[in-house]
Amino acid sequence: MNILVIGAGPAGLIFASQMKQAQPAWNISIAEKNTQEEVLGWGVVLPGRPPRHPANPLSYLAQPELLHPQFLEEFKLVHHDQPNLMSTGVTLCGVERQVLVQALRAKCVAAGITISYETPLASVAQLEAGYDLVVVSNGINHTSLELPPALAAQVDFGRNKYIWYGTTQLFDQMNLVFRENKHGLFIGHAYKYSDTMSTFIVECSEETYAKAELGFDAERDAAYIAKAFAPELGQHTLVSQPGQGWRNFMTLSHDLASDGKFVLIGDALQSGHFSIGHGTTMAVVVAQLLVKTLSAEADTAAALASFNARAVPLVQLFKEHANASRLWFETAGERAALSNADLTASFDARRNHLPPLQDALMASLGYALGR
Repeated sequence: MNILVIGAGPAGLIFASQMKQAQPAWNISIAEKNTQEEVLGWGVVLPGRPPRHPANPLSYLAQPELLHPQFLEEFKLVHHDQPNLMSTGVTLCGVERQVLVQALRAKCVAAGITISYETPLASVAQLEAGYDLVVVSNGINHTSLELPPALAAQVDFGRNKYIWYGTTQLFDQMNLVFRENKHGLFIGHAYKYSDTMSTFIVECSEETYAKAELGFDAERDAAYIAKAFAPELGQHTLVSQPGQGWRNFMTLSHDLASDGKFVLIGDALQSGHFSIGHGTTMAVVVAQLLVKTLSAEADTAAALASFNARAVPLVQLFKEHANASRLWFETAGERAALSNADLTASFDARRNHLPPLQDALMASLGYALGR
């Protein structure tokens, strides 16, 4: 079997390394459009403590402690200057996205998997002629890749503006902070991901964004947001990355996970709002599902049919959870007058009408690892 993985992010890297372990004789290579050093993002949140949690990609590394993971077991919601501190109910793991990706890449290279950087995208005809299977795992960027019509993406944009910052202020809990000023309501999502850095995501309505005159000057924006969240940040500044400016959240989804020789995993298959996390967890689970079906079926077409049958319901449930959470935040201004306790209760209940996502993830992972 000759497999090309497009995109050297967590989904593609986990799939490639696990597939190579399951089928050492298969030829697996990875094509990445960026340079080797170019990895965007600050921190990501993962489930559990490695190596005990199989949905945490750190569990697949020999020495996960070298990435300095931060374990979070408390959640703090701040509203009207009042903190509400509670248990997360599970252990969460924050880690720097760049060091995670580079460690997973090193694992693939050590397994004999070639990673080609700054690689332009080939045409569908070239890919079909050159490979038995093409695994598309380049996130939302895959909309620039020509794919079979059955894998055309459905794209929706949220109403809120958001931006992803890093900061040297360390947040020892998962923080959700509501701050209001003369321009409107701002919502901060913050957690530490290393010994020295935290992620700080900020969102607001388009109306608030316009009133605050944001989006014209990155340094001014960072200073403005730092002032708005001064009680949390103190004298610590906010740092942005190239290509990580203000945007509306893009939800990308599909009705099928594969067609012909092409299969989608990770954010290339389904992106989900940052307010529920689980993006990297989904990448691991879906990648493992693909490894399982390809290993269990002698025929590739049958394997991909099985993958479709198992992956699509899971990612559709993920989409429903993510959209319910996104819509809650987009209408948060309607609940700004609530007490801290009532807002916390509303936040906790925002996805209660849906089947539990965690149960579905663990059931899928249990099946995938039973090989």
